[in-house]
Amino acid sequence: MTELKSLARKEWLVIIFLAFVFILVRIPGIHSPLHQDEYKWLNVENLSTSGSIPHPPLGELIYHFGGTIVGFNTNFRMIPVFFGLINLFLLYYLVRFLFGKREAVIAVSLWIIGYFSILASLMVDTDGEIMPFFFLLSLISYFKLKKGTKFKNFWWTILILAMLGGMLIKLSFILAIAAIVADFIWSKRKTLDRKLIMKYFEYAIGVIVFFIILLFIAGKILPFFNLDKSFVYWKHFFTTNRGWFQTLIQCAKAILYSSPLLVLVPIIGWSEIKNEISKIRVFLLFLVFSFIFYVILFDFSIGALDRYLQLLVLPLTVMTSIVIVKIFNIYHHRTKEFIFLGIIFGLIFVILQSVPHYTSSLYPKSAWITRALFLRWNFVYPFSGGSGPFPFYVSFLFIALCWLSSIIAVVISLFKPEYKKLALMFVIPVGIIYNCVFIEEYFFGYWNGNGQALLHDAVEFIKNDPNIAKVVVYNDNGGWNIQEIGKYDRRLYIDPKFGDNLNRTKPYFYILDIPHIDEHSLYQKYFNTCKVIYNKKDKYISSRVYDCNNVKQ
Repeated sequence: MTELKSLARKEWLVIIFLAFVFILVRIPGIHSPLHQDEYKWLNVENLSTSGSIPHPPLGELIYHFGGTIVGFNTNFRMIPVFFGLINLFLLYYLVRFLFGKREAVIAVSLWIIGYFSILASLMVDTDGEIMPFFFLLSLISYFKLKKGTKFKNFWWTILILAMLGGMLIKLSFILAIAAIVADFIWSKRKTLDRKLIMKYFEYAIGVIVFFIILLFIAGKILPFFNLDKSFVYWKHFFTTNRGWFQTLIQCAKAILYSSPLLVLVPIIGWSEIKNEISKIRVFLLFLVFSFIFYVILFDFSIGALDRYLQLLVLPLTVMTSIVIVKIFNIYHHRTKEFIFLGIIFGLIFVILQSVPHYTSSLYPKSAWITRALFLRWNFVYPFSGGSGPFPFYVSFLFIALCWLSSIIAVVISLFKPEYKKLALMFVIPVGIIYNCVFIEEYFFGYWNGNGQALLHDAVEFIKNDPNIAKVVVYNDNGGWNIQEIGKYDRRLYIDPKFGDNLNRTKPYFYILDIPHIDEHSLYQKYFNTCKVIYNKKDKYISSRVYDCNNVKQ
């Protein structure tokens, strides 16, 4: 705790200012429509009838008590935002303790402006902010104990409670625990003897047994937690019919969300990271274990893998902050020129979004993959997911040019280490601009269309049309909003794995056309035979209500 006591008033003002910016940046997204799996969490309002979340019970308890404070409505996103704000302080404390004040300020700044971080703090789930909360607590207590402290009992208590808390959120928290244990064993490899190994093994077995007992007790006393149901859910990730292509796509999406700033800067400064390996090793182990767990061992392609990979944000943020500070200390007389060059390139890439873009359908995937491979990059790519974000487009041309230019800078720095700082000075402004465009399109859709605004107007039309009793919702875009007005029938997916689930007996369909439906698909051919009773468009996104009452079946 001595680090907190030693903070000067000026430093506290900086932290408070950063916390204010954190909240300010996220305000436009707090009332975004709950998307697909997100609104399942609203069931925790009544815990006696809940049980739609197939995970240990602590997550549901957190959202239940959080919902009683902020409301089970459009304010529900304030719960992950709150945890994100707490994580900001924990991140600052951890990085300052391990590295220094400058690294802590930069790490928190990256936590604030990174699109993936913003998405994580606005997503109603546990992967984005609640699990990192327990991970940060575990890391702080672990490094306190590793360094040596007067308050050993206190930090041991925090460490054990944080690890148990994380496991009671999701069993995948075992990755964080494994990283910490592996780092501890490696750091003690020269002093460990059989007696000490047995001692730690007994402690580990004791904690595992205690956790299992907690799960069984929870299954008995909490009516919404069904341990058998959880086992059934976990079992469906054990499959030999692996969706490798979908796994690749979801991993690529997570990398795109992370941006060149978080992914490429650690590569530029890999030698700087190696110099801090004793402090960074736990993060590297966490990334390795996560890759093995999510990509190699189990098939998470049938789940929301890009959501699970929000775990990338914390380790990449820490490593990027270290690299920036250390390379900044290297003198080079052309530093300002390359910062300016990065800004110019980034702004040119932004302006190129104004050239005409093609709206490629997501299915068949070959349509946009072919365009990407043959350098026909002027198309908009949809970003969405089972637990969000609410769908939005970003120019693939903009994305590709940002990554390509940044990768070229990184490659040059690897072959010419004397240009390392210049490469960093170029990648930072390009990466910041990249994140800003993602954030802007997610919130406002200036360049490619505002799906949230289109949805709001369409819901008003559906609500006020007395002829519409129920409506089928494409991709569940706005499903929660239409449930709110009592006219929701079901959702419609066009993913080939669902087959033909059009159900032509349903007379009304609402299509917020993102991802775009292929004109040659059986779905669009059917809608073309229906009557369009509502039609509005913004840039590349259309919003239509179809009346199919008079279509011959």
